[in-house]
Amino acid sequence: MYDIIIVGAGPAGLMAAQTAAAKGLKTVVVEKQPDISKIRRACCQQLVMDENYEQENIALRNGKLIFPHNGFSVDYTGRVWNITDTYFLSPLGHKIHFAYEDRRPVAIKFDKAVLLQSLLKKCEQAGVEIRFGTVAYGVKQSADAVELALSYRGAHSSVTAKKLIAADGVNSRMVQALGMNNNRPLFTAALCIIYTLAGVKDFDPKALKWHMGLAYRSKGPVILTPSLEGTDIADLVVMGTSSEPPEEIFRNFTTQSPVAYMYETAQVLARTGCMVRAYMSIKVPYVGNALVIGDAAAYVEVETQGALMCGFHAGNAVFEELNGAQGFARYAAWWQKSFEFNSDEYLLVAQGYALVPTYSDDELDYLFSLIEGQTLDGAYGQYRAPRLMWKAILEHDDRIAKERPSLYEKIKKNREMTLRGTF
Repeated sequence: MYDIIIVGAGPAGLMAAQTAAAKGLKTVVVEKQPDISKIRRACCQQLVMDENYEQENIALRNGKLIFPHNGFSVDYTGRVWNITDTYFLSPLGHKIHFAYEDRRPVAIKFDKAVLLQSLLKKCEQAGVEIRFGTVAYGVKQSADAVELALSYRGAHSSVTAKKLIAADGVNSRMVQALGMNNNRPLFTAALCIIYTLAGVKDFDPKALKWHMGLAYRSKGPVILTPSLEGTDIADLVVMGTSSEPPEEIFRNFTTQSPVAYMYETAQVLARTGCMVRAYMSIKVPYVGNALVIGDAAAYVEVETQGALMCGFHAGNAVFEELNGAQGFARYAAWWQKSFEFNSDEYLLVAQGYALVPTYSDDELDYLFSLIEGQTLDGAYGQYRAPRLMWKAILEHDDRIAKERPSLYEKIKKNREMTLRGTF
């Protein structure tokens, strides 16, 4: 019997395995992909450098990604690229600008495949058993063990351990098998494609640009970002649904939107996609002998840095559990404190997502124009940037009430709306 089974060899799973094995636990990792060095799913591969993001201020130096508050580091010697500016663009091109005064990055592009290979090497050195190409599809719990049903090349087997960590991502099969999706609100199922493009005109390789408004042919932001592949290569992040597929949004955005001229001679070099079920986060992410970590327990995602933190604390939590302490409860307390989507406040709309189609293109142009020319504090993340934006806009609330009274009332109403009301 193993001490711990970990399902998923992403950043969270491998970090958990490395941490557990370093403490002497007999550890096995089950991963459905045969080769984790190939990134098959859409992933922006960016470190978020917002201050106190996820209760941490990470640093990248001397070949290490350092987590000073959480007390650990991981090796990373791959490529990086600093993004220093974030822009929200309205249909008429009014800009809301976010940047740090000292020009430090708001986000850092990195090579996820290199990071995973580094984590894998550490796991192997620590004696972790890795089973690639193996699907975990069922789980049975007893008072003191967990049995996992596995499939490898059509052959079925099982493996037993004292504890289980489910780190199998946003559409977790393990969470479903454990019954933890029962009564868990599902807000929407989103489709995402990241297009890697050459030949984009007027492309700024240091800036992240969010295009907002129906003029951009999407109800969600279409995001233009730098790429690690070169200063003249861009990534375009397009999000949609089954009824409004990202392929259609991409086609219309690049041919009919206000920025269509930028893509007249652009070439698609590559594309990756994913489907994301946006569930409410699991605030108490354990049941019996099983602990759910990272994206599997999140509202959408924890980002790579959050996944590494989850893995580190989860590996320690299992060690504590096996030594008579309340490791899972301690992990849950850390989880609830560290990730903003676990707070009661998160049920209030993240206003950055509520901009479209809540506000018309004309209203967006008006609101963005109120603070155009200002530089707001550096922000990339989905919580900090909208919060800073609305704080700046609402400094003009008297003007909005006078010039656009109906818009003013809409803003008041929408700021009281819950996330449930937006889908």
